[in-house]
Amino acid sequence: MSSLLDTLIPGDADFPTPGAVGLHDALVMHVRFGGPYLQVTSLLPKGFALLPQEERAKVLSQIEQKHPLIFNGLIVGVYSLYYTEPKVAIVIERLTGHTARPPQPAGHQLVPFDPKFLTIPAARAQLYRPTPETDNA
Repeated sequence: MSSLLDTLIPGDADFPTPGAVGLHDALVMHVRFGGPYLQVTSLLPKGFALLPQEERAKVLSQIEQKHPLIFNGLIVGVYSLYYTEPKVAIVIERLTGHTARPPQPAGHQLVPFDPKFLTIPAARAQLYRPTPETDNA
C-alpha cells in the first residue's frame, strides 16, 4: 500500500519514498508494527490510491482521530523502519555528515568524562534510607 506510506512520508529529491525502499513488506512482516499497519490499511476507503495527496492526507487524519492508538502504532512503525532503512541512512549521512547508524555495537565517539561533574552530587547527604536488601550500599 505504497499510497498510504508515501502520503505519510512523501519523499523528495533527496529522500526516497517509503514505497521505493520496500517499506510495505518490512511493515507487514514486522512483529510489532504489522498489526497497526494492516488495521489502518483495512480502514482506507476504496480508491484511496487514486485520490490526490491532499485528500489522502485528510482521510488519514480522520482515521487518526477515530483510532488514535492504532494510528500511533502505524506512525511509530513507519518512522522507525523508514529512518533505519539503509538507503535512507545513506541520504542522512550524506546530508548531515554524521553517521546514521545505531549507537551499538560500535558506539559513538564521546568526549572524555570529567569527574568534576560529580562534585556537587557527591557532596549531598544520602537521599535514601538503607534497607536490609541494600546492605547499606
